[in-house]
Amino acid sequence: MTSPDFKLENFLPYRLSVAANAVSKRIAKSYAPYKLSPTQWRVMAVLAGGADMTAGAVTDKTGMDKTTISRAVGKMIERGLVHRCASDSDGRAAPLSLSTQGKAMFDKIVPEIMAQEKKLKAMFSDTQLRELENFLARLKNQP
Repeated sequence: MTSPDFKLENFLPYRLSVAANAVSKRIAKSYAPYKLSPTQWRVMAVLAGGADMTAGAVTDKTGMDKTTISRAVGKMIERGLVHRCASDSDGRAAPLSLSTQGKAMFDKIVPEIMAQEKKLKAMFSDTQLRELENFLARLKNQP
């Protein structure tokens, strides 16, 4: 039996999840034509930062599950979008980087992604955007 006070539609974690999913679906329209999954897009975006990273570092940066990241990376390597190289300092670590093909794909996607972000931001005033950034930071850094 559920608590009479519990209403899913008012439950903040649920509402945040639904909002995040709605934004993700909207953004996915930009990278879906390139046959990228949301996880693959996130891996690509993280690796586009320039520095080689291990799958573990990508996992930490995205906050996603390690297995999910590993599967996405494997598929991206198969497609030639990501390179995995052996580390000089740690034989177990395998730094990842975008291939030339991966960088070219990223460069094609970014203008549309940025246009989507601009549309999202246009829904809010500058003050509301600052408040939203503060709220998101607080949620991310909660104990």
